Amino acid sequence: MHADAPSSDEHAHPRLDAALKYIHRHLGEPLRLPLLAQLSRLSVGRFVTVFRLTLGVTPHRYIYLKRIHRAQCLLGQGHPPALAAHECGFYDQSHLTRCLKSQCGMTPRQFQTAMKASAGAAHARRVPIPQVASGNNRSIG
Repeated sequence: MHADAPSSDEHAHPRLDAALKYIHRHLGEPLRLPLLAQLSRLSVGRFVTVFRLTLGVTPHRYIYLKRIHRAQCLLGQGHPPALAAHECGFYDQSHLTRCLKSQCGMTPRQFQTAMKASAGAAHARRVPIPQVASGNNRSIG
């Protein structure tokens, strides 16, 4: 998924549209709850509540999952783990490694190796590659 690509959850709640678009465009930057709440014209507490009730996860968890998914996309395209970490808002490659291992049980290199093997096997059988699953601090990032 490209950072500017629309997401199916962008229209989950009209008040959240601006915050969701901002999140998708700025995944590599620190994302602060007060700013996201302001974009939604809600208080921080109300923003977290509306977000959680609408999308089923807290803003922090949503951002974490979007960052992991974007990192998976970059790793699948062959980008180095350090670049993927930087582009997706992780502190460093080690942070990405811990998060990816926690989320999908693989390090970035293991993930890339699995994607290459899956792509090779799928190409040999002419079968499409399966989609990679994407699975209260005041400052997120």
